[in-house]
Amino acid sequence: MGLTDADLMRSWQRGDALAFETLVRRWQQPMARLFHRLLGRADPVPDLCQEVFLRVYQAGARYREQGTFATWLYRIAMNVAHDAQRRRPPDHRSLDTFEPVDPLAPAEARCQRREAVELLNRALAELPEPLREVLVLHHYEGLKFEEIARLTDTPASTLKSRFAAALSRLRTRLRECGWDPEETQP
Repeated sequence: MGLTDADLMRSWQRGDALAFETLVRRWQQPMARLFHRLLGRADPVPDLCQEVFLRVYQAGARYREQGTFATWLYRIAMNVAHDAQRRRPPDHRSLDTFEPVDPLAPAEARCQRREAVELLNRALAELPEPLREVLVLHHYEGLKFEEIARLTDTPASTLKSRFAAALSRLRTRLRECGWDPEETQP
């Protein structure tokens, strides 16, 4: 069986550079997806991922297993995302599409999927940051509300309310645009 993230961190702390490279390879795509969904555009993603792993590298000696590695890494990523949003010009909303479209699917299905994903990304980008954040972390990243609570220092009950509000707003917005999310999954 492969090494856990915690095993890799311990190995890296003992001087195994390959362990850090393994962590980066393991977490690079999840971090890229997170940033793209939180920020709604792809252009800053490589730089933000690099910033996350630079911060992990710099803080690596201080890492202690007090929770999961993933929670620690997501906390760093969220700080990087918040920094990027503060530097971002107001009302700058790009409509980049990050979801892959199956190249072997029929042309009509590919086109419909691409349109649905673009619509969903637009609706997601329109959500207020606290709602978008909990939706991305819970739905797309698979974190439990208790993990997000530790990550954001927000009560789990508040996060559950925000999640419900985010889903409600998304459904409403998608219906306004002529797409019923209950009929089709993008």
